[in-house]
Amino acid sequence: MQKQKQSVLVDISEVIKCYLPVSRRKAIKFVSLYLDIKKIGNRIYVERSKLEELLRDPNREDFPLHF
Repeated sequence: MQKQKQSVLVDISEVIKCYLPVSRRKAIKFVSLYLDIKKIGNRIYVERSKLEELLRDPNREDFPLHF
């Protein structure tokens, strides 16, 4: 079975679909607060490895969005 090649960058739609089942607005706020974002055109991208590393961090239990 051939594994699908994953891109280095992830857009908000993929973040919502694969990683965080939240609203688009909350996902944008989350990545803006906790990761370095890259804007290309009208889309917001983050690095897949940094996102996965942040979500896998055993020392992190919650991610407050009210700053």
